[in-house]
Amino acid sequence: MNIQRIEEFRITLDQKKAIQQLFAECFPGYPKGRTYFKQLPNFRYLVFQGELLIAHLAVEHRMIALDQIPYSIFGVVDICVDAQFRKQNIAANLLKQLEELGKDNSIDFIILTASDNQLYLNNGYQIKSNTCRWLFINDHQTLGVKNHHLSEALLVKSLGDKEWSAGIVDFLGTVF
Repeated sequence: MNIQRIEEFRITLDQKKAIQQLFAECFPGYPKGRTYFKQLPNFRYLVFQGELLIAHLAVEHRMIALDQIPYSIFGVVDICVDAQFRKQNIAANLLKQLEELGKDNSIDFIILTASDNQLYLNNGYQIKSNTCRWLFINDHQTLGVKNHHLSEALLVKSLGDKEWSAGIVDFLGTVF
């Protein structure tokens, strides 16, 4: 198994095709022909078994504001593992690598939204229930700013000594 961390602008055409194929398998209804849902990530972890892409994790590095206090975060996007390779802790290993990278580089939190949160709970993430604000984008069009209470869908892991509060989360852009 070969794990690569690649900046988005360095993704090759063959890698894009492999990502699209993996997304088609793992995410029914994902926008066809794209390697991103709303916005391009900053970097990705790609896991290969030989030439076959078997797992993926995209990451957005950005600032958010929690109770108007800025924090540096990694946002997890589109984590998936090929069905033939599940139950091998590949996704958990990718999350661990991201956590180590974050700790080494003074990232305050890793955050994500998910409807199926067992993987994240098993890896030390906590469910948070905050009102959130983000830039609402659909099909490459900005439709406005959305304010919505995320209950049971927002997951957070602190990478240091900073604590997550119950205040308003401003994503300062799109939600992941």
